[in-house]
Amino acid sequence: MATYPDEVYPADATIEGLDGTGDSATGLTYIAKGVGPNSSPTYEVRYNRRLQRQNDILSVVNQGRVVDEGGLIFGVFPIVYYYQDTRTYFAGATGQSVADDSTVYVWLNSSNQLTTGASFPGDTKTFLPLAKITTANGDITSIEDERGAVLFHIPYTVV
Repeated sequence: MATYPDEVYPADATIEGLDGTGDSATGLTYIAKGVGPNSSPTYEVRYNRRLQRQNDILSVVNQGRVVDEGGLIFGVFPIVYYYQDTRTYFAGATGQSVADDSTVYVWLNSSNQLTTGASFPGDTKTFLPLAKITTANGDITSIEDERGAVLFHIPYTVV
């Protein structure tokens, strides 16, 4: 069973001190207290600018994400990845069906084809893991993101 820390928020005064400042690591700015519909630019413009930049940042980690499209149907966002030494592009997929009352693993195989099965292949050098899907009663009940297994991967090196 996983252990999750109970992270605390910084003190209120610390957070209030962020008003109107920028975060250098992300390039995002905090909207200052008092900005409203009559400000220039307006609150809406500032808020949407921030969301647009956040969406740009998040689009990188959204690649290859498996999503529930309703019922027993899933889709996969496009992804650019390296398979061995080759830059590879998967254009995404929609309308992919899975069996009811099952657990299905989803990956891209060595030919860049979307593949499903009862388990991932044994050789971790031959596929890109995407997700584990669980279904029951005509619906997808959970999608566990498996992309982190590659994101946080230490390559095997022959010495």
